[in-house]
Amino acid sequence: MLGLIILSIFFFFGTCIESCLASCCESLMIGDVGQLDEEIDNYWAALDEGDRKWSVKEEENSHKLLTGEILTKEQYSRLLNMKPTKGATLQGVHSYDILANPLYLDNFQYVTAAEEDRDALIIDNTTSTKDDSA
Repeated sequence: MLGLIILSIFFFFGTCIESCLASCCESLMIGDVGQLDEEIDNYWAALDEGDRKWSVKEEENSHKLLTGEILTKEQYSRLLNMKPTKGATLQGVHSYDILANPLYLDNFQYVTAAEEDRDALIIDNTTSTKDDSA
């Protein structure tokens, strides 16, 4: 019941409360971001060499092993044919793919398709080891 009363107060008087907070504590207010001008090229050109290699190999792996696609044909063509930018490149994780984030990649012990010796690095229940043959 108390929660409903508090929500009602914020619903009806939220603008007034926000104005009071703004006058007391300016640091609590979120400013208007406006137009971002980061002077960065389009997505495909702004991929750095490692991110571009990762994306190409993941797409190839998807076609080969999963018989599907991550990117549309137009996106894949742009990835392959877009010349890298001479300016700033994307920083951090370049996609929403959870495995593109190095922290998750380590947590899941995932070996990306971009690794040349990927098969040798993967250890699972179908991989035989020296201990299995003894």
